[in-house]
Amino acid sequence: MWLDSWGIVLREQKRALVYDFMPNGSLDKYISTSQEESPRLSWQRKYDIILGVAQGIGYLHQGCDVRILHFDIKPHNILLDENFIPKISDFGLAKLYPTDNSIVTLTAARGTIGYVAPELISRSIGAIS
Repeated sequence: MWLDSWGIVLREQKRALVYDFMPNGSLDKYISTSQEESPRLSWQRKYDIILGVAQGIGYLHQGCDVRILHFDIKPHNILLDENFIPKISDFGLAKLYPTDNSIVTLTAARGTIGYVAPELISRSIGAIS
């Protein structure tokens, strides 16, 4: 549901996902702070988008053969198809981990400020899990 891609391109150390055209752009266009500029979404549509993103993250963390941590989930990286079904994009900061690891170790915070998980910034919250 979360990733309708045409394929994956692997060349040496470079990887690319090839997506369908997403005519509704990214989610940030629909949650602008300016009411006049932002197209309106119904509460049901917002709920469906949130649920789709959560299912996508769940699949990345538990549904794959390898655990994929995205590290940059934000409205700009959620693309919407013609039916407003969300697709997670921009895996540039993603890291792959074995599925048997429930705690990961990072040497530096990753992601966009304002969208970073709090445990990446403050170790007093706990380990990244």
